[in-house]
Amino acid sequence: MERQTVNKLNRRLLRNFQAKKSDLAESEVRILSKLFYDEQHFLIEKEALFLKTPQPIAFSSEIPEPNSYLALEVLNIPIVLTRDHLGVLRAFINACIHRGGKVAEGAGNAKKLICKFHGWSYTMDGSLIGRPQESCFSTEKPECSLIEMAVCEACGIVLIGLTEDVAVSPEDAGFNEIAEELSGFEFKHYRFIHRKEYEVAANWKLINNLSLESYHFATLHRETVAKVLSSSSIFDTFKRCSRWAFPLLSIERLEKLDESDWPKTIEGSCTYTLFPGVMVIVNASGAQMIRTDPGEKPNSTRVSYIGLAHPDATEEAAQGAYEFGGKVFEEEDLSAAIHCQKGLESSKQDLIVGTNEPLLQFWHRLWSDATR
Repeated sequence: MERQTVNKLNRRLLRNFQAKKSDLAESEVRILSKLFYDEQHFLIEKEALFLKTPQPIAFSSEIPEPNSYLALEVLNIPIVLTRDHLGVLRAFINACIHRGGKVAEGAGNAKKLICKFHGWSYTMDGSLIGRPQESCFSTEKPECSLIEMAVCEACGIVLIGLTEDVAVSPEDAGFNEIAEELSGFEFKHYRFIHRKEYEVAANWKLINNLSLESYHFATLHRETVAKVLSSSSIFDTFKRCSRWAFPLLSIERLEKLDESDWPKTIEGSCTYTLFPGVMVIVNASGAQMIRTDPGEKPNSTRVSYIGLAHPDATEEAAQGAYEFGGKVFEEEDLSAAIHCQKGLESSKQDLIVGTNEPLLQFWHRLWSDATR
């Protein structure tokens, strides 16, 4: 991020911190409770927001070098990302052309992908190179390549199209307005820490909502996040993405410094939300990604939590930041989402979203507009 932008954001954060306030929306809004449990609306969302929209699914540094691979599931679609021997990023359906078995599990480095079912093997560019008992098959090998998917990487983030007609550029994904700013972080040079997956009994939007407001810091995170971060947030919205930041309690020290001596990074944490709701969280120690995938029912979600270390951060600091954020997210945030899901299904009461929850209002408007 450019120094001018960092200073501008720090000025806003300092001002809100000293005034003990946050940026606000214009008015309170209501959100229909059925949007979190209605089966028909759930299917419309999956089609419009996920299957027909490019999806940010990983950091580039999760597949950092030639002959590396990463196996994932996105909306129950098995996917394997690879870099071929030239370092070109590719994406395939993780299914052997023979009988559909997976050709990769987890992540790692290899010169070929091998199906554990019958041993068919593929190069990292998806070409079939070997099959036991070759004489039993008449279909030519070039006709048996892995099924390729549209993929690109931008700003150190991997984008994929889950259906054939989905384009995957940053403009198609809706974050071209902040692409230059995201590129400035140079995520591709960060070190991968860990990827963790959760199955959560709550609607995907309820989980996203947790990372879109700081109103809950003083209560839900009283003994954790609130000990180091202030809830005095700032936000900026664009056509299909947003930026949200909140300061460290130490930000008041900036008032005693000349701006030329201010830090080169935000004195706090900054969250970029990319359509349809993927969080990229940036702090001094590294970056994290939170991705929510709708499950089989409105009240089921698969959540991915991915951590990177900043090139200048120590392993201890980066690992500590990742684990701290993950523990809070798992034990406090996700538990709250599950309780909210049960409450909404039982009460059928619409949500009341205050002026102090402006990004919830913004994102629910986007989701509503996209599913009409």
